[in-house]
Amino acid sequence: MPGRSAVVSEPLRFDAFLERHDPDLPVYVIVPARVARAYSKQRTFVVEAAVNGRNVGRRSIKPWGDGRWFMELTKVHCRRLDIAPGDRLSVSVSLAQELPTDLQARISELDLSERWEALSEAQRRAFAETVFEAKKPETRQARIERVLAALRAGQG
Repeated sequence: MPGRSAVVSEPLRFDAFLERHDPDLPVYVIVPARVARAYSKQRTFVVEAAVNGRNVGRRSIKPWGDGRWFMELTKVHCRRLDIAPGDRLSVSVSLAQELPTDLQARISELDLSERWEALSEAQRRAFAETVFEAKKPETRQARIERVLAALRAGQG
């Protein structure tokens, strides 16, 4: 499938502990600030991640607000990886493609690039992630068409 999970950087590796500070919130890994600096990021960005050598797919790395960064892991990830809060993890992340190639081609083809660029980073990321997450080609195509319709209508 075009652009489903393309990696655009060499992996960065670090060790971290799986943390949970509130039972009602997801578990997370503190990501070293050097990772965001290496990718020249100041806001949320998407990576392809592996934990203990096993792929966990596209994950967002988000700023905490106090100079720290974090990446959440779901209960499904924890069960599949057999990890729990307090466990030491070996983490590898690579900057992921920001825009699916097929969506990018259609945006260009329909001359919607200005409208795409006018969206906030969060809006662009949300639209792109819905396309990246599609598992079936027909679902992916339907999501691309919804993004294009929203762009044509000037919606964000």
